[in-house]
Amino acid sequence: MGIALEHFCYVSVKCHMKTLLASALVLLLACCLSTPCRAGSNPDKDLTKKVSDILTECKKIAPGTTRAELLKVFTTEGGISTATRRTFAHRLCPYIKVDVEFIPSEPKQNALEERPTDIISKISRPYLEWSIID
Repeated sequence: MGIALEHFCYVSVKCHMKTLLASALVLLLACCLSTPCRAGSNPDKDLTKKVSDILTECKKIAPGTTRAELLKVFTTEGGISTATRRTFAHRLCPYIKVDVEFIPSEPKQNALEERPTDIISKISRPYLEWSIID
């Protein structure tokens, strides 16, 4: 009978240990999953402010704005372009770009002639891209 009681106690402790281990594992997993996963928990405040300022400045350029106004904020980018369609890079960061479509200011304007009075008909959201130099 002593052996049977010993065996019962061993089995009972083993079952409790498995239950305790499983409970600890579930608790650990729950803690890991409930902890918020934030990218950049220590963002660079100066960089964040600069990017915010640039994005705010970009919003001011909209359809109806002239090419001259656009060129106060952006500069021309390399690559294929025409007077009615071109990519522009921000003056403070050449990796921040917008694609712009224009309405020529003169009806008989040459297809390659860009004028300060051309009107923006469409502008993309700002995006990031390496510089194109040609």
